[in-house]
Amino acid sequence: MATDIFYFSERLGREDDYTEALIRHKPEELVLINNLKRSYPGMKAVNAWERKNELEGKQVKNYNAVAEGVDKTADYDHQANQIISSMLENARSNGYQISREAVILKGGRIQEDELKNLIRRDAQDFMRSIEHVIGSRQEAVAQSTTATVTKTRGLMCWLQSSAHTVHDVPEAFRPVAELSIAKAGELTEEDFKAKLLEARQNAGRALHLTGFVGLNLKLAFADFLGRITTVTDAKNPVREITQMVDFLKYDVGDVKLIALDGLDCDTSTLEPGTLSGWSGAFIEPEHFQLEFAQPVTHFDQTSRLDNGGGPRGYHHAMFRLNCTGLLGSFRVTKASA
Repeated sequence: MATDIFYFSERLGREDDYTEALIRHKPEELVLINNLKRSYPGMKAVNAWERKNELEGKQVKNYNAVAEGVDKTADYDHQANQIISSMLENARSNGYQISREAVILKGGRIQEDELKNLIRRDAQDFMRSIEHVIGSRQEAVAQSTTATVTKTRGLMCWLQSSAHTVHDVPEAFRPVAELSIAKAGELTEEDFKAKLLEARQNAGRALHLTGFVGLNLKLAFADFLGRITTVTDAKNPVREITQMVDFLKYDVGDVKLIALDGLDCDTSTLEPGTLSGWSGAFIEPEHFQLEFAQPVTHFDQTSRLDNGGGPRGYHHAMFRLNCTGLLGSFRVTKASA
């Protein structure tokens, strides 16, 4: 059944069906991608490596008391929108290769349909890597020459409160400073509520956030419950209470918590690092969009490159993480390992 993912999706009608089939195949590994809006405009609709989004600032005073019958003759104003930019990233998988003999032989150590397995695993590993890229602190890289490797800005980098070296977010639109945890066990509910209050004041409105958090941080939120783990009931002698916090509601706002193993990965290895478990991204998901100029596409290179070594191929995609608003968002990090 695991091998069906590749061949089933290739028979579907639209180009993006293959990508959606991969995302649905193992949703527990693609938590961030599954919770963000996705679009597939295609390369002809995208047109440029850089996408510019116009943002409106906070509301300003727009009121003057005047005497009866006084005409307005001056002080007209034009509020210009601010621009934040996101970059398109061009990426491909490491690829796969299988010997010609492995395709033909059906016994011994060679598994049946091994080529299907290789294609599926290459596609799944590629999609998992995209998940880790968009959840990392990867900074954007703008195109300067045709040889430049352009990169999209990762979610944890979008949430930094300081200036960016590339496509800086205007200061008035940056999120509040991060909540830094010095060591394990130092997250308190009071500290978190204070940060949530600061974020609400930054946005100037009610907040309904989703918090993508590493497992250590998720467990720290569970500690807000206290130490009670069992209860005695007249009808049920002993009933375990699940010590889990998935939703927090305060006067300053509410937060839905989602555990995410692949947050804040090392940008060189794309694997979770020593700080990933304590990292958290608290955002309004509707302000982030994963855009595919080219959905994940399988390229069979067998007819072009096979000189006797056997079938091979790879997967390719062009994507970017767009942002249309950061006010009210913030990140949680651990100061050191």
